[in-house]
This record gives sequence, structure tokens and C-alpha cells, in this order.
Amino acid sequence: MEAQEQTIKQLRRAVERTLGRKMQTNKDFDCLADSIYEKTHAKISTTTLKRIWGYLSEGVTPRRYTLDQLARFIDFADFDAFSASLENGNSPKPSPANADAASSPLPAGEGQGVGHSPSLRGRGGVGLALFLFLFLLLFLFLRPSADTSDNDRILKKGQVFATYDDFLPLFGIDATESQHYQYVPDEEHIVVWSPEYHNPYYHNDGNPDSLMPTITEYYHPEDWPTDSASMAQLAAMHKQGFLTAIKENQVRLCFMKNLVDSNFVFLGAYRVSVTLSDTTKVVWARATDECNLDNISFLNNYRN
Repeated sequence: MEAQEQTIKQLRRAVERTLGRKMQTNKDFDCLADSIYEKTHAKISTTTLKRIWGYLSEGVTPRRYTLDQLARFIDFADFDAFSASLENGNSPKPSPANADAASSPLPAGEGQGVGHSPSLRGRGGVGLALFLFLFLLLFLFLRPSADTSDNDRILKKGQVFATYDDFLPLFGIDATESQHYQYVPDEEHIVVWSPEYHNPYYHNDGNPDSLMPTITEYYHPEDWPTDSASMAQLAAMHKQGFLTAIKENQVRLCFMKNLVDSNFVFLGAYRVSVTLSDTTKVVWARATDECNLDNISFLNNYRN
């Protein structure tokens, strides 16, 4: 544990050198969060960064996802690669991504025919270069176009996650309290929502066979009293919930628990259905099946 703390200390120093400033003020942490997003497209909240730098003494161990993103910010593949550079006694400088073994010169005469220069010359060399050029063009022309559906940075409806820790860090969220409802950092209208299917209090009803095109949410515990005063109180709570949902006008990224089994299933991004909701319930309708983790702000376009 002590060795890891020393490695994290070195990582902090390397990040500060790359950023060109010490982490001393709120503005510094805002600048670092923005710089990380610009370079790696990873969103890390300033609160998480302050914990790593010790400005918030909450005793929380940094998540591996966060350490990996900091390492990538200084051009390492991940935190392990950064740690390895320290263990090898090197200063924390990234190794070239693609080292070219051919960059070192060959010994005199090695790899060369007698009486020939090392460069391509004559008709044979020109012919070989032309053949390689035409082959490359043919390869680029005939290969299938890139399919964004294979992009592992795009969440798709039906993806399964075992725990909160498997999907919350994708959004730069380090939840220590409410794990089922967290705002995406720097997005005041986008929420990561992890409701439980057929929750005994909020219900969260819908059609699981089509992966919940709508989710009907209403608060009504099974043991709620049935006297008139209690029912009036419940009606007032429903009305307030409806008005709040309309006012906040959120987009909710839904990871539903217990829909198929005990795992979480990503269902897409939802918005309030103004036509289906009323003062007795809030109905969330799916707006899109996907979420591009590199462009979460785009989801604001689905707000009512």
C-alpha cells in the first residue's frame, strides 16, 4: 500500500508538470479536469481530483479508472505502465507507442547486396515500390468501413454490468453514498439512474420483453396506510414528483437492476413523457438506445 501511495505521489507530480501548474486552487482543479477531457475524453470530477491530491481528506482509495486516466493524460497506456517506468528506474517519461526497430542503422554491408546501395534503385526497386503502393490503395478501397457499433466507448441497449463499480466510473463518478442516482459531472441535466425493476416503493413498471420502452415510476409502499389523510398525503407527493420531473427536464441514463437477473442492464437514455405522465405517476420514455461516452453532452438534445 505504501509503495502505491509513493507511485501516486509521483503520478501527481508528473501530471502537474504536464499541466504546467501546481494543484492549489479550485481553478487549478477545474483546469486539470478540462485538460484531461480535452486529451482523453474522460470526465473526472474536480471532487475526485481533490481527493487524489489530498485536498479532501475523506480517506477514499482512488479508483483504478481514475489513475488510468491520469496516466493517459501524461501519455502512458495506463497506471501499470506508469508504475513500471518507475520500477525500471526511469524518470516518468512515456515510451514511444510504436518503437521502430529499423530506426537504428545497419552495420556496414549488412542487408545489402554486393555493389548495391541500401536504398531502392533501378527498375526492380521502382517496380516493388509501385506494387506496394497499388496494394495499399486496393486494401484501403476494399476493406469494410468502420462500424461505430463496435466502438467500446458507445454504450448500447442490452449491455449487462455486474455492479455499480462496473459502470459508474465510465462517467467519472465516484459514488460513496447514493449509487442509484448520480449526476454526470459537469452536466446539470443528465443523470445516471439505476432503478430496481418492480421496486417495492417506486415500482418502476414496464415491459421487460422489449427492454422497457417506458418506465412508470410512482411512490407507493405496500404498507402505506389507507385512511383518507394518508392517501391525501400520498396524492400530494405524487403531484409534487410530477411537477418536479417536468421542471427539471432531465435525461436519465438507465441501468436497471433485477430486470433479467441480479445484474444491471443498460436500457438507454430516457426523458419524461409529458403525454403519458400525470399527477399520479411519472413515465420515462426511451429517447435513444445508445450513449457515446466521448460525447455525453449530446444527450441534452433529447431533453423536452
